[in-house]
Amino acid sequence: MAEPLLPSGFDELEQFVEYWVRDTNNERWKQRSKASMEEIQRFYDHMLARAEDAIAHLDAFPLDDMPPASERLFKLLLAIAHVAMAVEMHGQPIAHRAQLRSDLQMTQGPWPFGGSSKEQSKRDLEETQ
Repeated sequence: MAEPLLPSGFDELEQFVEYWVRDTNNERWKQRSKASMEEIQRFYDHMLARAEDAIAHLDAFPLDDMPPASERLFKLLLAIAHVAMAVEMHGQPIAHRAQLRSDLQMTQGPWPFGGSSKEQSKRDLEETQ
């Protein structure tokens, strides 16, 4: 039996896993910058409707030890931050008269799924302890 993409009860969000689940801020930003406004709006609407349920589910797990399906759900929540500004402020994929910040590469971000891979984030954390 194949492993579920998302935890039980979040089946309707599986359609977004392949495109929006990414390991780092930069990867999420790249996906967001390639998406159309219709894709962004659709993802935003579906995720926002389930965000509180997702947060309640994820509260049961430590950030560095989530089951894979829950980790994917967490990454979908992180992707909301990348689409929210387009939906809530700009009403279009990019700010009017602004270029996408594709040349800005974040090297650090919120642990564990920020600017580097999960493995690198763990190594970075271990070095600071």
